[in-house]
Amino acid sequence: MKGLFEELRHSLKGEFYSDDISKRIYSIDASLYQIIPTAIVVARDSEDISKTIAISYKYKTPVIGRGAATGITGGCIGSGIIIDTSKYMQKIIDINYEEGYALCQPGVVQDQLNKELAAKGYCLGPDTSTGNRATIGGMTANNSAGAHSLRYGKMVDHVISVRVILSNGDVVTFGEETEESFKEKMALDTREGDIFKAVYKIISDNQNDIEVAFPKIQRRVSGYNLDELTKGFPINMAKLIVGSEGTFGIIDFIKVKISRKPSNTVLSILHFDNFEDALNKVDTILKHKPFSLELIDKTVIDLGKVSPMMEGQLDWLKGSPEMLLVAEFDASTPGGALNKQKAFTEAIEGSDFCYHNSPLNDKKSQSKVWKLRKAGLGILMSKRSNERAIPFLEDVAVPLDKLAGFLTFFRKYFTDKSKEIGFYGHAGVGCVHVRPMLDLSKEADRNLMIESMKEIAQMVKDLGGSLSGEHGDGITRSWLHEKMFGPKVYKLFKDLKTAFDPDNLMNPGKIIDSLDPLENLKVDMNTQQINLNTQYTFSDEGGWNFAVDMCNGNGECTKKDTGLMCPSYQAYEDERHSTRARAQSLQYALNGGISYNDLMGKKLHDILDLCLECKGCKTECPSSVDMAKMKSEYLYHYQEKNGYKFRSRLFANVSKHSEKASKFPALTNFVNSLAPTRWIFNMIGIAPQRELPHFASKKFSSWIKTTTNLPAEREIVLFNDTFNEYNTPKIGIYTSNILNQLGYKIIYPEYKCCGRPMISKGMLKEAKVQAQKIVSLLLPHVKNGLKVVGLEPSCILTIADDYPELLNTEEAKTVASACMTIDEVLVEAIEENRFDLQFHVNKMDVLFHAHCHQKALRGTESTLKVLSALPGVTPKEIDSGCCGMAGSFGYEKEHYDMSMAIGEKRLFPEIRKASVLTEIVSNGTSCRCQISHGASRNAQHLVEFINARLVNTAGSTII
Repeated sequence: MKGLFEELRHSLKGEFYSDDISKRIYSIDASLYQIIPTAIVVARDSEDISKTIAISYKYKTPVIGRGAATGITGGCIGSGIIIDTSKYMQKIIDINYEEGYALCQPGVVQDQLNKELAAKGYCLGPDTSTGNRATIGGMTANNSAGAHSLRYGKMVDHVISVRVILSNGDVVTFGEETEESFKEKMALDTREGDIFKAVYKIISDNQNDIEVAFPKIQRRVSGYNLDELTKGFPINMAKLIVGSEGTFGIIDFIKVKISRKPSNTVLSILHFDNFEDALNKVDTILKHKPFSLELIDKTVIDLGKVSPMMEGQLDWLKGSPEMLLVAEFDASTPGGALNKQKAFTEAIEGSDFCYHNSPLNDKKSQSKVWKLRKAGLGILMSKRSNERAIPFLEDVAVPLDKLAGFLTFFRKYFTDKSKEIGFYGHAGVGCVHVRPMLDLSKEADRNLMIESMKEIAQMVKDLGGSLSGEHGDGITRSWLHEKMFGPKVYKLFKDLKTAFDPDNLMNPGKIIDSLDPLENLKVDMNTQQINLNTQYTFSDEGGWNFAVDMCNGNGECTKKDTGLMCPSYQAYEDERHSTRARAQSLQYALNGGISYNDLMGKKLHDILDLCLECKGCKTECPSSVDMAKMKSEYLYHYQEKNGYKFRSRLFANVSKHSEKASKFPALTNFVNSLAPTRWIFNMIGIAPQRELPHFASKKFSSWIKTTTNLPAEREIVLFNDTFNEYNTPKIGIYTSNILNQLGYKIIYPEYKCCGRPMISKGMLKEAKVQAQKIVSLLLPHVKNGLKVVGLEPSCILTIADDYPELLNTEEAKTVASACMTIDEVLVEAIEENRFDLQFHVNKMDVLFHAHCHQKALRGTESTLKVLSALPGVTPKEIDSGCCGMAGSFGYEKEHYDMSMAIGEKRLFPEIRKASVLTEIVSNGTSCRCQISHGASRNAQHLVEFINARLVNTAGSTII
């Protein structure tokens, strides 16, 4: 391989990786499988693809194309050279609204294209549930569809032309051909000519066999699309490339139709208490011509009820349905959509059609339903047990009139074998995602998977259906193609593959000559897990190994420019910096892929190192992967074996150092500003570009001794965090003033650090000691019915989120349940009509940036409600994700560039374009420091902003 690697390394503008860690990261997708590739090329442009294929052809090494790797069949993994087009090749080359097309590179993301098209009322018709990261190249390779295929069909119905780089390096554009142009290309003495000749012969000689073998349903994506070429000239050869899963070549340009986006949509949520009854109503609903008709079953619903991702999102759900059918109606006007919904409602009223029908007409409510539906796969995979929702017969499609009987049989087949099963998907087109719960480490369940595939495949064939209606074949289903299409058509598939790729170098083992479906499983009977005695209990996940194993590779963490997860990936768009990469690397290690010494080695440490511990994955990942907690646990074990760095101990014990520094605050601030001090900090790994936090002239605990509580109806406990104690006591003072005016008597417990810095540095034994001290301090007050309010989100939410898992005591859980952020306390006052403060009224725009832990664990609605309650204030939340500081992360020299790149992604630009009169509010100390450093603007804590607008600021003396 040395020659191959050297040529690739020196020939490309993009990136080349052949190290063990990178190969492990690229060895998985969202399927059951893991295959270590030979190497990875992150292509910068078409020339990189061409050179990679040409060099690989020279060394007869296979090539596998890869987009977002959200596929569930193993279609983009293999033992050759992986070509990743998702990072750089994401340009929308042209959009022509008059002719109705968009020309894209393969790495363009579905939502990226739709955002561009939406400005003029257009969209790409196929809309996968993974649209925030699925690439157009991957959608083309898979022949993707989505929830609205009733209207739009599949990708094969939208691809106009594609440019493909073949295994020998030839570049060919495939599109519509007349009979004359087709025969001209047959005459070419090139690989392209060979392809056209082979296609002509296949179609001419076997048209009847093709017509008989291919099912007559809309959602058939198995095999090669030979049925698209039997309709007579003109023939569009691009339709043959669609769904070919990269087995013919690598696509570098795609021209797709664009469609009119529906202007107005409404939903009717139909609740059924009987599974079969719901399925039998599909035909009746379709007579009302819905825009889409989706299905969600009880298993998904029940798991959704306990999923952090769906917290507060299921208020539309009534009772405990066995099945939901979601009917969507659209029209060009709001009235038109409502009229369709009304007509449908009137048609089913007065009957026992369903036990409840919820009409949802506002976008916010509708988005909650779609969130549950789109998260169906991840939610099913979040079940904490050895039996997992396994994708193998995952997206079977059958004729609509056979759907109810087929799914009833399917469910009974597995329930008779004592296996739970979950359903969701596209009822309106007969394509439903079915996930039986199996444990593939058991021989019996492995055998059941194979036997059920054989039996159900035969039934699907007899019904005129398809093994895949959406996700393609890959490793999982290709082995059944000869059974499904018959030996004659399967032989045509092989002839077609030979014409395109005579050396079998393009994604081999997919569609034809498949790999064994029981080989290369991530987990099998021989898996020997490494067990660790953990500091966290991981009780929510069922243990450490379950926690690590929660990642199913769905790639939600690789979404771009939206949400919180994953900051490091969003900054660099590098797969190696994603939550998926970290979780899968840990999975591989704990499942015996490496030795214990390697598990505790620098390579794995470095993969986890760029996790900012934002906690976004805990709520945004459908499977609730909590990488922040796993990183802390891993760091503890790593450092116990390899030792703790001085800098880690320094940051972890910031409260102790702050106590010493605060004795001489003016001197400390002066010394910290000197060049020699910065040089020393630089030597121990602290970024010299950063300004260290200033110390206040007086501690908050000193101010407490000088203040007097007035008699009040209510009592509340104010948790004094390290920043408030030493750096910004004015925030605590302002809070005291506000709470006093709201009628609270404030209890000030003794200052103690919450231990968050220790947790972030993996010093978990010390953190547990600190946590126990805090619990002992707060418990008596909580037992008296008092709430504990915190000012720094990361500190109060550490008590609420980390302590129960660290201490595993009822006392810790009791204290955790009493914790509130200051904005939650103020919202409570607003909702109870007690927010009767007197304010100066000045019209003012406010931009609000939320701390990561608040976004992930509590949400931002409470802060926005408080700001909206202030007279004259118009608040807007910045869609900013993480600020990039993440406590000490942004202070660490090796992380400084990434920290700033994260800020530059969304936060800094939004602040810079705001008026100088616009106020910036952010409750996180790290966030305010980052905003000051990166955007040169002063950000205030919420209570600072409120206090400045109060008429009565008595008692809020600044120190």
